[in-house]
Amino acid sequence: MARTLSSARSGQLAAFGLGFCCAALLGATDAYPAFERFARVVADVETHSEREVSAGVLVEAALHGLAGALDEHSAYYDAATWRALRDREAGLLVGVGVTTEPRECGLWVTRVEPYGPAERAGLGVGECIHRVDGLPATAAALEGPEGTALRLELQGGSPSREVAVLRGRARPPAVETRGIGNDLVYVRVRHLAEAVARPLSVAVAARKRAPAGMVLDLRGNPGGRVEEAAALVDLFVQGGVIVSTRRRAGGDDVLQARASAEDWSFPVVVLVDGETASAAEIVAGALRELGRAQLVGARTYGKGSVQRIFAYEDGAALKLTVGRYYLPSGTPILDHQGLEVDVLVEPRAGADAPLEAGMALLRP
Repeated sequence: MARTLSSARSGQLAAFGLGFCCAALLGATDAYPAFERFARVVADVETHSEREVSAGVLVEAALHGLAGALDEHSAYYDAATWRALRDREAGLLVGVGVTTEPRECGLWVTRVEPYGPAERAGLGVGECIHRVDGLPATAAALEGPEGTALRLELQGGSPSREVAVLRGRARPPAVETRGIGNDLVYVRVRHLAEAVARPLSVAVAARKRAPAGMVLDLRGNPGGRVEEAAALVDLFVQGGVIVSTRRRAGGDDVLQARASAEDWSFPVVVLVDGETASAAEIVAGALRELGRAQLVGARTYGKGSVQRIFAYEDGAALKLTVGRYYLPSGTPILDHQGLEVDVLVEPRAGADAPLEAGMALLRP
């Protein structure tokens, strides 16, 4: 009992001191009773709970609850969870972009992922991976750190062959452009995590003549870098505010369009849906508010908040919502409300109804 009581008092004093310091630093004198109550609760649970629980466990649980009480995008991660998340995002173990099943010959390829390493290396469905780096092929042998090389011996083709392939993820291009007839351009932007404005500018400039109109497809686009969103909008406008970021703690940002020598005055239709989110909503909303586009499809997802990661010395981290994006009119992008469309299009089996509606607007 003496040990437990001593531990409880230590935990109480630590929590009490933390609360006092935080309240003093923040100038929040009304927070003092709350921190004092927290310290007393921790001490009482640690001392009297039927199950022995350390103050450290209780504080960790309180930190998770604190983040959960804020909003759906904020979260507290203990050291192990944060490390696992970073490892997963880094893709420490990846394959070559094939689905296989075991056969006598080794691993029979049943599917090749589009844009993956295997497709780039020329692997096809129906071939069999017989050996990997000279050893019998196994699914585990295909996995490893991203960017590392493998030598695959293949059977099933004519003749059998050997190829070199780098482990990696299937990465479709962020932006794809194709003509629709002789006058329109269709642009698919999958995400904004990498450069899209520059490749699009190059693709349009390479055309023999300026398009009569453009369909900008942002359906399923989860967002990415707000700077890239602004750069994309900048191609279509000659001036004005594109997006502003407002933070409670200060440090607001405003991204403005710059005058361009390129003449992109052709009409634009933007296709959106319930999975168009974050930076993609900035593109759609800014183009409409700046008078450059109509939105076609379905209401967007609604994710206009800004998150920041605070990393701590013990390996834990806090993802905290610190601000919000505002469109040129000063209207915020509200969570789960999204952007209303100008032309609502219901899905239709066997057809891309939003694309058809967008083309109809460009060809009245």
